[in-house]
Amino acid sequence: MFSFKNLIRKEENQKKDSKQISNTTQKKTQLVQPPTEHRTKKEQKVKKEKVSGIYAASYKLLGNKIKFLYPRLIGLENKLDKAMMPVPFEPYVCSMVLIGIIVGIVSMVMASAFVFIIGIEQMELKIFFPSIAAAAGFEAGLGIMYKYPEVNISTRKRRLQEEAPYFIGYMATLAASGLTLEGIFKAIAKENTKEEFVRSAQYIIRDIDVLGMDIITALSDLIRKTPAESFCELLEGLISTIQTGGNLKEYFTALAKVQMEEKKQTIQKMTASLGIIAEMYTILLVVFPLMAVIMFSIMATMATNFMGLDITTMMMLISYLLVPVFGLVILIMIDGMVPKR
Repeated sequence: MFSFKNLIRKEENQKKDSKQISNTTQKKTQLVQPPTEHRTKKEQKVKKEKVSGIYAASYKLLGNKIKFLYPRLIGLENKLDKAMMPVPFEPYVCSMVLIGIIVGIVSMVMASAFVFIIGIEQMELKIFFPSIAAAAGFEAGLGIMYKYPEVNISTRKRRLQEEAPYFIGYMATLAASGLTLEGIFKAIAKENTKEEFVRSAQYIIRDIDVLGMDIITALSDLIRKTPAESFCELLEGLISTIQTGGNLKEYFTALAKVQMEEKKQTIQKMTASLGIIAEMYTILLVVFPLMAVIMFSIMATMATNFMGLDITTMMMLISYLLVPVFGLVILIMIDGMVPKR
């Protein structure tokens, strides 16, 4: 028999079943999908570690054709590791050659245009100048790419030495709060900054979480890729402290005191050097222009020329050429002495 009661009961049961299915699917999606913030951080890390397109393209073009260069440039692999450049050795060598070829072609075209504009008629010179320009451009591009990791190594070494006193004190504070060494590096790795200590901590955590290394192996691997001696000593001390069961708090505290004393000494030396630069500034940019203008003004009453030049021209050269050049030299000297942070 047909009844509305049975029909209503069926509809209610279907609604309950659909609600239960939707609830279970929502729970599954919550369990499967990670948080969006965590996922975006991982995507950012993957994007940072991706090799640039020029390296991949150069490796596809020249990877099999310049294999004879790999054994001759094997020392470059260690430099890439110490510079922490996310580029494999073989693609970087291919990019060196490709950029050298591009610079050589551009140099040859510019030299050919220059020869055409000047109007050189001798065929030997028309061939000689573009050929020399192409060879010089190829060597210049190759040499710049070869020296580029060394520049990154020196920059990384300087930044690690500058950051060491402050981050070691921070690590001592984290150790005093009861964190383990792995927890200390994880706390530093979460910092959203571009300091080299943060990059090194992220490198250690990546080796532990992704590659499955223990903390001692990760520290040893980072020592191999670190150019700064002070940072290597820090990592070696951490390894010995862990192996002997020492106290991390006492180790970081003692090391922070030593680093701060060294920082004070470097600041004192820099202050003394800046005092010498200040005296040079006074002599070259204040005393010398005034004395020269007074001397040439007195000489102008007796003669109009000095060493074949008009005295007025000499005064203008001192005012508008020598003084700015001296100022630029002093600025460069100060920029080289004062730390960037």
